[in-house]
Amino acid sequence: MSRYSLIALALMLAASPALACTGKSVHLEGDFKTGALGWGQEDAHFKVTGGEAVVTPEPGTQTARWETGVSLTDLDACVTVAMPATTTDESRTYAGLLFWLTDKDNFYEVVVAPNGLFTVARKFRGKITATAPVSWTKTKALKLGPNEKNTLRVTLEGQTVTIRINDTEVARFRGQAPEGPSHIGLVAASAPGTADSWRMSDLKVTNPSAPPESETSSAAPEISTGTVASAPGCADGKVLFEDGFKSHDPTWGPKDARLKISSGEAVFNPIPGTRTFRWNRGFVFDDVDACATVRLAKATTDPTSSYAGLMFWVEDNRNYYQAVIAPNGYFTVARVVDGKVQSKRPVEWTKLDVAETGAKEKNTLRVVSKGDRVELSVNGKQVAAFKGEPPGRPSYIGMLAASASSRKGDTWSITDFKVTAPQ
Repeated sequence: MSRYSLIALALMLAASPALACTGKSVHLEGDFKTGALGWGQEDAHFKVTGGEAVVTPEPGTQTARWETGVSLTDLDACVTVAMPATTTDESRTYAGLLFWLTDKDNFYEVVVAPNGLFTVARKFRGKITATAPVSWTKTKALKLGPNEKNTLRVTLEGQTVTIRINDTEVARFRGQAPEGPSHIGLVAASAPGTADSWRMSDLKVTNPSAPPESETSSAAPEISTGTVASAPGCADGKVLFEDGFKSHDPTWGPKDARLKISSGEAVFNPIPGTRTFRWNRGFVFDDVDACATVRLAKATTDPTSSYAGLMFWVEDNRNYYQAVIAPNGYFTVARVVDGKVQSKRPVEWTKLDVAETGAKEKNTLRVVSKGDRVELSVNGKQVAAFKGEPPGRPSYIGMLAASASSRKGDTWSITDFKVTAPQ
């Protein structure tokens, strides 16, 4: 065998899924076993031939199967996905892996499409969450064309999810892992008007292992959020979410000039006369007990239009509630519907004796929601309560800041962001 043949063989082996998932403990590998403790029974939409599963959903629908006999927490899962031989719409057919799957109504999925895009979506309590953990994204890592094969790899370590395609890291984010072990599965969808066949093979699931130093990465750096000690006046209940803001977590959205997350704080620099807001797209909640501390960096030219605080019952960027405090000690709760602040506020602007006023002073806001009732506290003392209109499904939590219309604008910092289960 020539030198060039040996090099080609080495490259082929390096890209194989058997070598991609290199953990020492192998939990799943080999043929797809059907039956009650396997991948379910074969039918017109799911057929197995040894080490290959062929998934052919009905036109315009999605089909999913998972291995019921294996449940894990941290893991490294790899599978080879072959593009369909034909399709009527490359943007409407896709296939990939299910992970953090507890049942048919609760899972994450990472899928690739023949048009060169991939995405990570989440189904929670039977509904796809409004904001995808990773929106449809173009990647050069995918091999395109009929029957082209791609190795898809998902690594789960605690709350961190790493996605690789053909040994290239394409996404890394923090997700809402189930409380206990979960399953791995396969998923495929057909474009409307055609039944697309997706072939999947070489499935392997091991424990996580450190990636090789030579691995190419085009995604975000290592996520480091850190734990958060409860600020004075906040709860010490079961932690649902926390962020010590050690580094930028992409679930807050992309980095830009308006928000910098590092060194233990989220620093907001809104354009003068405007506000900047972000909600965490990776976690959804029912009832919550949320806390955060806000601080104005320096004196503002107009304390009536400079403020910061928490967003709750967030559906999207046009529908949410906000609880904010200004540097003059005034506090309010507003509701935004279809992008417009409602004229009747749940809590009108109110002067608080418990608030610290002026620049560089810290104020801790706490929002407790149970059903349709909301209680609000500032610096450990309740300042308001009301009944609102929560979304019909689990919602997001966020933070925001507004700047006066001065030339340089205002800078706000937010720290101690923590969400616990209400007592």
